[in-house]
Amino acid sequence: MAKVVLVGSPNVGKSVIFNYLTGQYVAVSNYPGTTVDVSSGYCKINGRMYEIIDTPGMYSFITITDEERVARSILLQEKPDIVVHVMDAKNIRRMLNLTIQLLDMGFPVIVVVNLMDEAEKNGIVLDIGHLSRILGIPVIPASAINGIGLESLKKEIRQYRPVQSCFHMKFTNTIEQSIMLISNQLKEGYGISPRMVALLLIQRDKAFYELASGKEPLFCEMITEINKLGDCYQYGMEYIITIERQKIVDSICDKVLKERGIYQQGAGEKLGRLTREPATGLPILCLVLFFGIYQFVGRFGAGFLVDYIDNSIFVPYINPLVQLFVYQFIPWEWMQSLVVGKYGLFTLGFRYAFIIILPIVSTFFFVFAILEDSGYLPRLAMLMDIIFKKLSLNGRAVIPFALGLGCGTMAVMVTRER
Repeated sequence: MAKVVLVGSPNVGKSVIFNYLTGQYVAVSNYPGTTVDVSSGYCKINGRMYEIIDTPGMYSFITITDEERVARSILLQEKPDIVVHVMDAKNIRRMLNLTIQLLDMGFPVIVVVNLMDEAEKNGIVLDIGHLSRILGIPVIPASAINGIGLESLKKEIRQYRPVQSCFHMKFTNTIEQSIMLISNQLKEGYGISPRMVALLLIQRDKAFYELASGKEPLFCEMITEINKLGDCYQYGMEYIITIERQKIVDSICDKVLKERGIYQQGAGEKLGRLTREPATGLPILCLVLFFGIYQFVGRFGAGFLVDYIDNSIFVPYINPLVQLFVYQFIPWEWMQSLVVGKYGLFTLGFRYAFIIILPIVSTFFFVFAILEDSGYLPRLAMLMDIIFKKLSLNGRAVIPFALGLGCGTMAVMVTRER
């Protein structure tokens, strides 16, 4: 039975497509990373059965989160006959990076450009045919929530024949020479192309380091070449290769984004590049943390809103009503104290939860949603990864680090296991 694996970033519509293909229900939400568990089902197309696997959201084959590690393991272990990469048409510039990695790995890929209706509303017009010709693979425009393009996906799955993509990612000559040398030294199979294995080793991917160290007789020579290559650059190779890929992605987008609406003046594109460069990215990060986290969440949410809700709503209106009700209908003093006393259920439970927790959590997730939807968080993670790796953490640890400056409880709650 042929296997079809759905991959893509969180909130691009993989679950909607999975539901359509299989008829099974998976919770669909706009909250980042909803599809944490792996879901699988079966689809019958023209009398042939396919196993459909829906993976957790991933941004890159270089894993940071547990969800990305699970998605990568599925790609490596399941040996899919077709990989359907679902991307958001509004954010194609940061989605194509994963497409290029999948092609480098040698997977048979179909790209579904979802949310085309929202992209058009934002003034973004994609030349889907030209994108397909550049990548050398099928590219299907879709609006999954409206059922547009899903029958075309079924048709493409049915008639798909694996072909070698004509797209080849080229790095600098120095990096390409190291890739070729390490690829030729590889003696074992890893389920993906030797070129991608070499790239992962150059980027010091921990899982492939451990695999290669136990299987490859020339592993010491590979490490020597990797260290030699690393000495040629100021920053880590993971950062260098990501930047090189992004340059290729930008060149592709310049060809296929015929009209870019709000991006037509280049402001969004320039700002995105500034957030990835250490010289400009760190000052921008400081501004985001100061105005977004400290001023908006800390001062406005935890300060103004908390005081306003308490002093203007609870103290003059809600507290007297609750106390009047309790003293009038509950005759026992101990019960009155339990409900509305200094440490009562209403006083410390409902009231504190409403006036303290709700404003802080609401303002934080409002800021977080803006950072997520704008595409800033993946750029921030890439920028901070260089620094936080020295602490045995990853770039996304900057969020709990920032929260920990003001609230240890929230920082612990959002900190992921290393």
